[in-house]
Amino acid sequence: MNLGEANLRTVNASRPALVHSASKQSVTASDDFYSVPSANSSQDEKTAMLRYQTPPLHIIPEPYRKTPEPDSTRPTVRAVTPTLAKLPINTPIANLGASSLSHTIKRKPLSTESTPPSDSPSTKDATSPSIKETISASTREPISPTTPDVDDTPYIQFAIDQLTRDEEVNHANDSRTLQRTASRESYSVERVVPDERLRLQQGFQSGDRRQRPLQPTRQPSNSSGKQHDHLSDGVNSPKSVVVAVPATPIQDSLRFPTLNYLPKVLRLPSMLALLICCMLMIVAIVFSNVWSSQHQGLWQYDNVGTIRYFISQYLPQLLAIVIIFWLFIIQNALYRIIPFLMMHSEERTFTSHILQSAALFPSDYMIPDLWCFRHGEVTFGLCLNVFRLCTFIVPLHSCLYQTQYFTMDGESVWRWTAVEPIGWSLLALYILLFLALVLLVLKLRREPSGLRWDPRSLADILSLFQRSNILSDFYGSEARETMDLASPKKYTLRYWIAGKRSSEIFHGVEESQTALRGFRHNRESKEKSAHNPLDLESQRPLKTSTLDSLQKDVHNPRIRYRWLPWFIRDTFIVAWIVIAIVLMLAFVTVSFVNNATRRGFEPKLTSMKTSQGFSPADFLYSFVPSVVGMILFLVWQPIDMYFRALQPFANLGHTRGSAADDSLLLDYTACLPLEVTIKAALAGHYKLAWISFIGLLSAAIPILSGGVFTAQYFIPTQEVRVAADMSGYYALVVFVCVYSLSFLIIWPRQKRRLPHDIRTLGQILSFVYESRLLNDAVFWQPRSRIDLVTRLLGTLTGDRGSSRYAFGVYMGRDGREHLGIDRLHRPESGEMFIATGTMK
Repeated sequence: MNLGEANLRTVNASRPALVHSASKQSVTASDDFYSVPSANSSQDEKTAMLRYQTPPLHIIPEPYRKTPEPDSTRPTVRAVTPTLAKLPINTPIANLGASSLSHTIKRKPLSTESTPPSDSPSTKDATSPSIKETISASTREPISPTTPDVDDTPYIQFAIDQLTRDEEVNHANDSRTLQRTASRESYSVERVVPDERLRLQQGFQSGDRRQRPLQPTRQPSNSSGKQHDHLSDGVNSPKSVVVAVPATPIQDSLRFPTLNYLPKVLRLPSMLALLICCMLMIVAIVFSNVWSSQHQGLWQYDNVGTIRYFISQYLPQLLAIVIIFWLFIIQNALYRIIPFLMMHSEERTFTSHILQSAALFPSDYMIPDLWCFRHGEVTFGLCLNVFRLCTFIVPLHSCLYQTQYFTMDGESVWRWTAVEPIGWSLLALYILLFLALVLLVLKLRREPSGLRWDPRSLADILSLFQRSNILSDFYGSEARETMDLASPKKYTLRYWIAGKRSSEIFHGVEESQTALRGFRHNRESKEKSAHNPLDLESQRPLKTSTLDSLQKDVHNPRIRYRWLPWFIRDTFIVAWIVIAIVLMLAFVTVSFVNNATRRGFEPKLTSMKTSQGFSPADFLYSFVPSVVGMILFLVWQPIDMYFRALQPFANLGHTRGSAADDSLLLDYTACLPLEVTIKAALAGHYKLAWISFIGLLSAAIPILSGGVFTAQYFIPTQEVRVAADMSGYYALVVFVCVYSLSFLIIWPRQKRRLPHDIRTLGQILSFVYESRLLNDAVFWQPRSRIDLVTRLLGTLTGDRGSSRYAFGVYMGRDGREHLGIDRLHRPESGEMFIATGTMK
């Protein structure tokens, strides 16, 4: 170390003074440099060692020569106990001559660790007795006068270099700066710097780039607990917290698009196309009813299995099932955007409950869904329930056209006619559907969705919560079946800025005027780790009893593989298989015993037609089979939907993880029915491909079952019997058998089991709220979905397994284990633990 010639004059013990001598010693603000008395010092003077830690300087002053100053202007300091640090033990001070000071002054390297305070016990103990004796002897020697005409510019430049070196340090060293600040404020000596020297101010506040005088906080140097409390207060001060502030950027640009994105199926062209289809169906029904009543039917009946038979008995249901699938797609899109649209609305006082109850995809299409009414969305609630009510249009279409006996020009003929009561019922449903679609269009055009693109996959959802400050509300929720927030809060989806003075704009879900995730999390993590003792081997905080319970839960296989939808649990699957096979055998047996379907059977009801064309026998054997077929079709839809939603988690459950395109980017819940089958087959998800194919194939059951039976007049027996169209009936038997046997393959494997449901945003966030995945650069403010997909599919080099993701036990950002989604391997935390055992 460059010690220089530090000369101390004898001063009065009651009035200690700091004397500046012409020394070649390096005077810096570093913790590694100290003033040491030279060998020529007076022997009868007491040593007053002063360790000074200069705050960062951001304005470089001009170098200048030192000018002698009178004793009256010299600042006084309190006497302190002499301390010498970072000097080799048993090194005589007298041996440090001018030769040791002649070398070039080197810049102190940047340290990655905070320097311990000079008054620490380790520093005091490091001073050997020989050094103390040498110091005592040297202080009694006469002090040499100041050396004249010595240029101290190099030393001033070196001091300035040390003072301004913090400019090169990243903001990641803020915690080190806070520790230095606490150390300075807890030091018992007032740091007073002469204003005539480097014009330094008396203090510098940590966390602020502007210099201003500060009054140092006097605390006893031996009170470590008070120092810790003072440091905590500094971290928790409002000036060190950056809150989320709503922003309104210049929109309609590529970087900040207007937050009114809608999926294609909800846009005006698609909705107009569906409205036109509804209008055409309304016109066709009105025409059929009016023409049939005025012209004694529509056209002449020729036979079973002809083109006219197909148009009258199968085509209406086929057109209706297309509209049903269209409504399914609209409902799926609405479920995806309604939670975000509600959080984007400024009219709501509390929106936190939306994360817990608003589903991202429909669980079924039969039972009315009332959650929109509970959250005040009456328009969406009406539309969704009208769409579900419209599933009855398929059974009604199956009995719309029947045969009737007419006498025309003295000749008796059978003609196809429209059943007017059925027609007017269908007309009412289509008008109701038309009005619901109009209301939906107006609602979507009036209220923006708050989205920049369609949240089709897990990656799209995570990008909206990458910087969210609400994630701490989900702590420990990955191991719970139900999640309830402690108090209602307002979560908003919009553009934000990080603090009022920031110009950085980002898009996501935040709680206004609340600390951003990175700032608040770091503070809370430090507070938690400060109160928990460290494990000497792992250097991690020891777990408390509460944390112990959480750690046991994330490793418990009963919790890891606890949840499945009720309809695909083991007991219910066995019941479905038994019911499906028994009904299939009964259906086939009754159909072909004694050729009942070919020869016909008695209707057991009157087949006489009313003046409006209604016949109880025709209605019974057309409407009821179609309703049964529609129920079978709708029963399969939630099975199909949940297997779509669980497929990304099933892929993440592999011990080797999964690539992004096979997990985070899977969007099966947002795909069209046939699109799911094709994409799943190409990706190797054959089980999902078959299940989605059956969901599409089962639509043929209500179509065929509603038109295969008709009441016919058999001339040989002179009676009316109900007979089947055998070509359609054979096809129906095949579809029913395939549908029934498909229940054998829906038995879910263990990797599809999860700790809890995944329908809501809160349930998905419970798996990532502490994951380092949210800190990855791939999710950092993507400008579009193409940008996000490009980042995830890009090759990441440097870390083994860095481009593969998994579902298991990961090391969270708080240093503790959590259950959820993260990268399979990280250099700082190792590889994830993926459970492969079975439940006990």
